Amino acid sequence: MSRNTRGEPKQVNIGTVDLRSTFQTFKRAPEYMGTILILAIMVLNVAMQGLSFFAPYSMQTIFSTAMPLVILTMAQVMVLVSGNIDISTGITMSFVNVFAVMMPQNFPWLPLWAAYAIAFLVAVLVGVTNGVLVGYVRIPAMLATFGMAFIIRGVNLLISDRPQGHVPRELYRIYQGNVLGIPNSLLLLVVLVLVWNVMKRRPEIKEIYALGGDEKATYLTGISTARTTVRAFAISGVFVGIAGITWTLMLASSNPINGDIKTLQSIAAALIGGVLITGGWGTMICGILGAFFMTLVNNTTSYMFTQFLPNLIPGFSVSTYYQDFTAQAITMLGLVLAIVANDKAKTTVKSAAGIHSKVREAE
Repeated sequence: MSRNTRGEPKQVNIGTVDLRSTFQTFKRAPEYMGTILILAIMVLNVAMQGLSFFAPYSMQTIFSTAMPLVILTMAQVMVLVSGNIDISTGITMSFVNVFAVMMPQNFPWLPLWAAYAIAFLVAVLVGVTNGVLVGYVRIPAMLATFGMAFIIRGVNLLISDRPQGHVPRELYRIYQGNVLGIPNSLLLLVVLVLVWNVMKRRPEIKEIYALGGDEKATYLTGISTARTTVRAFAISGVFVGIAGITWTLMLASSNPINGDIKTLQSIAAALIGGVLITGGWGTMICGILGAFFMTLVNNTTSYMFTQFLPNLIPGFSVSTYYQDFTAQAITMLGLVLAIVANDKAKTTVKSAAGIHSKVREAE
């Protein structure tokens, strides 16, 4: 028992010690910086908008708008933790969109549900193909998926060369609706997270993390790195397919190429949330936090330049370029902070694991 300067036993507050220990553990978690960043941007939103930020309509808009990027980032996380990257996710999401909308209109005999199902399955097939090219053919992931992105873009433009078409009102109203005040888009995310929590306990998912952490060590343990790579890209394809459907329901029309920009956004969101591009570090929650951070940054800067500053400074008016610059500057700052913090956390965790291993060997 420790004593104070007078030799008397010190009174230790167990609750304080536990809370401090919990916080120190959380600081070493991949989600730490993503949580800090999203709390900071929420505080900034509330400071400008007040409690109206939490109004049901505001929350409904934020969740329905953010969900395609959130799910697409989850797809990107699956590839990144395997030590790879996928440049084709955004344009594949656009393929799901344009196929599901335009094919039933171009071919009236094709049922609507079949068009959505086929589009989803093609997205999964694209993921599997990327996995085969990277895992078995040994083409670098960036090159393989970059080439695939050009192929998908061409297919999209063959189906529809411009934004057009429409989604039945019943479908997009379901997506933009709510159940007991809870947005349906948020309910979809909850379902995906619950399914993932079940999946991540399986050895097949742990092998994907092992692959991203150290490919050579994974191979030496007898795990097929090629098959594991295909598995990572296939799971990513499932999420891309779901993202494409939500993208379609959000747009309520088709656009053959506007999802392409979401690829880089999903990569940035994953890194901001706590995933390392080197692989083996990060969770789906990281991707979700990063995607919502980027959505809230755009929401913040939009409100700042269109309502907050004009009300604060009469006659204030600037080009939208300044709004974009501010949003990108905040995103870049968050990206740098997240990468530095998570690289340090991963190093700390590895060092602790190495020390623990040596202690066990000594025993």
